Amino acid sequence: MSDQSDVARDKLEIRNMYLCGSTFTSVSLKDAEFREVHLMGALIDDANAAGLRAQNVNFSGASFEDVDLSGATITAANLENLAITSADVTGMTIDGINVADLLELWSKIHGDEDP
Repeated sequence: MSDQSDVARDKLEIRNMYLCGSTFTSVSLKDAEFREVHLMGALIDDANAAGLRAQNVNFSGASFEDVDLSGATITAANLENLAITSADVTGMTIDGINVADLLELWSKIHGDEDP
């Protein structure tokens, strides 16, 4: 969806509102801010979130599928029990250590055994 279309352009300020079960389709939320928001069970599908900033967010139990995190940064995060599968880890680092190199070393030491 382009935010340059001829559709209506309304700027809303919504406070203390329950929008549970609402559906938003073909909506541009560019430069929107969400503060003290409950998104449990929410679905975000086919979204362009380039430049999105998430701070003080609880993603425990969240699922990310078919997402592009290239160039993203995760800082001061709890990654306990995080699972990453079928991912391109080219250039990915953890505390400056190249993940592809770690996986290659694992493979050399353990062969075909799953990590």
